[in-house]
Amino acid sequence: MRALLLAGSQSPRMWPLVETCPKPLLSIGGKPIIQWVIEDLRAAGIRHITVSKGYLGEQISDFLGRGHGFDVKIEYAVQEEARGVAESILVAKDEFEGKDAFLVVNADILAGPKIIRRAQKHYRELDAEAVVSLTLTNTPQFYGIAEIDERARIRRVVEKPQPDEIQSRYAIAGIYVFQPSIFEHLERSRDLTKTIQSLIDEDDKVYGSVWERDWVEVSYPWDLVQANRFVLDKQLKGKGSFIAESADIQQPSRIEGSVHISEGVVVRPHTTIRGPVYIGPNTYIGNNSLIREYTSLGANVLVGFGCEIKESIIYDSTKIGRLSFVGDSIVGRNVEIGAGVQLVNHPLAGKTITSAISGKPEIVPRKKFGAVIGNDTILSPNVSVFPGVKIGTRSIVLPGTVLAQDVPSQTEASPHQEVAFRRLD
Repeated sequence: MRALLLAGSQSPRMWPLVETCPKPLLSIGGKPIIQWVIEDLRAAGIRHITVSKGYLGEQISDFLGRGHGFDVKIEYAVQEEARGVAESILVAKDEFEGKDAFLVVNADILAGPKIIRRAQKHYRELDAEAVVSLTLTNTPQFYGIAEIDERARIRRVVEKPQPDEIQSRYAIAGIYVFQPSIFEHLERSRDLTKTIQSLIDEDDKVYGSVWERDWVEVSYPWDLVQANRFVLDKQLKGKGSFIAESADIQQPSRIEGSVHISEGVVVRPHTTIRGPVYIGPNTYIGNNSLIREYTSLGANVLVGFGCEIKESIIYDSTKIGRLSFVGDSIVGRNVEIGAGVQLVNHPLAGKTITSAISGKPEIVPRKKFGAVIGNDTILSPNVSVFPGVKIGTRSIVLPGTVLAQDVPSQTEASPHQEVAFRRLD
């Protein structure tokens, strides 16, 4: 069976991370998301993949090439404008029409190869017209939701339901098996959810393939933190550690749990690393630092004296000044974080964390979540950033600023202070 891998979305909800990089190329655990997905497809026996590319698509094809480096064959279908999932499928019509059933997989889905094999198995065994992978979720408002009967036949689909519309907690997991006839339906509706519902209404056999294990869809910035946790567990938990021969772990330092420490890494004395943790090539970690569980540090990162980094993703060539705290955050490439910066990850007592997504506040479904910082940004010393705040690319935050709202790209943020004098009698 061949696969269509959807990688063309502009993904505005992932701002500012996607201003200069398409979402499928955002790295977690040392690899871009799309590479993890391709490795899952290959492990499930899929070797012929068509990638539907659109926004910043040349970056995707430059990275993947023709697939030789990933032991698969890759072809491309080009979406000239970002017009949704249906259009991403339709641009591949010539590749699949008149042929056998095929997989459709979103390039932002992480679940492992077994969910793919299960969808294929259910398609064959149920003589289905279509199969839609489903997974249970506690946040149905963020996903397309399917209502199923006792035989797992899908009866209704609702896209991102309102609270009074939630009749099911089975989320559509972004993996499908379709007959080529799907193109005819998509050309009429131009909407994947409506197309699936039309197949159901015509009494075609549309089944859910239920997946009970871990699954991550990267739709929001906080999903990237969860996806990083997912792949670090997959890569490291229960599998021991990898420490490159050229890595310099200076004593006394302490490594707890499983870690991946790449070539040329330097860890200065009195530092503790608590795995699972990924550390990329030529990264430097200063004395007395604490790198906590589920952190990924990219290549050429510099962490200064006495820093604490917890469950965060730090991209290549970023510098973190001494005595800084980075909690549950995502920090882009070539960012400069000055001494004493605090990326706060915990809300005030009794409050939930919210983050502005496309101009509207969204409740973050995590107890802890820090900041999202775009590439090439500078945070001066002693800056504090509240949970859920995002800072755009190439911005500057001046010393002593306390940020409780987003900073647009290419913007300077500074504090406004008044000094009050009182005579001492």
